[in-house]
Amino acid sequence: MSKFLDLTGLTALVEHLDTNMDKKVDKVSGKQLSENDFTDAYKSKLDGIAAGATKTTVDGELSSSSENPVQNKVIKAELDKKLSTSLKGSAGGVAELGADGKVPSSQLPSFVDDVTEGYYHNSKFWKESSHTTAITGQSDKIYVDISSNKTYRWSGTAYVEISASLALGTTSSTAGRGDWTKTAYDHSQSSHAPTTAATQSAMGLMSAADKTKLDGITVISTAEIDALFV
Repeated sequence: MSKFLDLTGLTALVEHLDTNMDKKVDKVSGKQLSENDFTDAYKSKLDGIAAGATKTTVDGELSSSSENPVQNKVIKAELDKKLSTSLKGSAGGVAELGADGKVPSSQLPSFVDDVTEGYYHNSKFWKESSHTTAITGQSDKIYVDISSNKTYRWSGTAYVEISASLALGTTSSTAGRGDWTKTAYDHSQSSHAPTTAATQSAMGLMSAADKTKLDGITVISTAEIDALFV
């Protein structure tokens, strides 16, 4: 059975349409509505973001696999723990280590390595006994001549002996002729008679006859002494 709207029904339909249309928004050309509800919480969050702000995340530690383009704080903190390479081996910096794990003598204070041995010849010091390579004199070093054990200092223009011709050891330049002293000492440690001692057949510090007389003298025994008083 067909039905139709009378005036009363039409009036009721219009009222329902008006009520539901008030719940809709007008369509804007070029825009469409999102499937997600835009809540008050989202609106509040957006209002808290400053104009022009961008999201930045800083890693907690350095990582070779990190894709984070910003690590300024961590990088600076790590770099602050490092020494500049310009400080290596420079004045006021830090000493380096050689291949042997030790600090090169060139980076040590002069007083740590202040004795140089060489061969003094023709007013110069040489590294070799063949006098091939000259040693450059330095005022804060002491030079020892290996040949004589004499010591010298560099005055700035020449080597000046500071050992006063008194060298240590058993060379011909030591006090009291060290080589003679050693020979005499070695001789004194062995059983021997003076080379000038006399024998019964040869004169020395005394005549052979006197030596013969001395050898013939014997010690008086205690019994012989007692017999003198009987």
